[in-house]
Order: sequence, then C-alpha cells, then structure tokens
Amino acid sequence: MRVRFSETDAMGVANNGAYLAWFEVGRIEYLRELGHSYADVHSGGMDMVVVEAHISYLRPLTFDTTFTIECECVGIRGATFTFGYELRDAEGVCTRGETRHACVDRARMRAVRVPEWLVQAVRETDRYEPVSQLRPPSSERSSRPPDVDA
Repeated sequence: MRVRFSETDAMGVANNGAYLAWFEVGRIEYLRELGHSYADVHSGGMDMVVVEAHISYLRPLTFDTTFTIECECVGIRGATFTFGYELRDAEGVCTRGETRHACVDRARMRAVRVPEWLVQAVRETDRYEPVSQLRPPSSERSSRPPDVDA
C-alpha cells in the first residue's frame, strides 16, 4: 500500500483515522486468504462488527510512503475474535494494533458464535498469541498456541 495525500494531515503525516481503514484492508485480505471473502460472510447473513480497537503508533507514516499490512487472527472466544496487525515500511514496524469483533446474525442483530472455519484456521497454526496485549515484533513472538476458547 501507499499513503495517499488524502490520508495525511497538514504536516504530511498519515491521519490516525487512516490506520483503521488500513486494518480493514488487512483483515478483508486475511479472510480471503482463508477462502472466505467478507462479501460471502455478509451475504450468508452474518456480520463481524468491530467492538474494540487499539492502535500503537510507533513511527509516523508520511505521504507517499509504501508499507505492508500484516494481519492474523490472534484469539477467539465465544462470539468474538481478535485480529492483530503490524504496518511495516522499509525501516520496519511503524504501527501495531488489534481489533476485536463480534459475530452477529444480521436478521436478528444477535450475537452468534464465531464460524467454525475461522476457529479451525486458528487452531491449525502455532503463530498466534493471547489477546491480552498488543503484539510484539515478529522476531519476539512466542511459539505459544493460539488463544482459542470456542
């Protein structure tokens, strides 16, 4: 990705609101890589609404800077799950964050359990951590199993 002019403030630094939009890009692509586009999830009658967000700004992203978004599901509990994010530019990690989501049945607007395909995807990897803290850099991540209580 590249920081667009419209995403910056008068000082040429990315506006803090842009980061949540970039996190959304990361999680949409993450779900797509798991074989479940968000469009399919939505048309299936379920929404994954953001109920909490945390962002740690380590270094500013500025106009025209290219960066990547790393996203993975870092925990599941009942009807909620948490994504962890890292934004990286040529110098390394700029931003870390998490968003917690609740799964809701669109017709009834009631909480429903996290879909089994997402639970299984998290259980099949050993790269995930508990959701209690913002994630450390990749090189410092533990090899603990995912925080899955579904």
